[in-house]
Amino acid sequence: MNNTSAQDNLWSKPLLEEATFSFSQDGNSLYHKDAAEFLEIRAVADLGIDRQENCFYILKTECWSIESAEDLQELFNRIHKTLFPKIKK
Repeated sequence: MNNTSAQDNLWSKPLLEEATFSFSQDGNSLYHKDAAEFLEIRAVADLGIDRQENCFYILKTECWSIESAEDLQELFNRIHKTLFPKIKK
């Protein structure tokens, strides 16, 4: 009989502590016409992403243009699907 719990299995494999996602896009037409824009989003959890199955986000950029909140939400949805493929949002 195997007395291994799901929690024991979680701790026996490598755990994802945090993740960094880097995005780029063409510069906007007002300020950075010839330059690309870059956005870094770090996904972090106090006890590690796999342990909490949740995270918060840290954004880092010098210039990133969006036209609507939906543009940014699409990025977060993409990250969420990558980190938590079994959880529907």
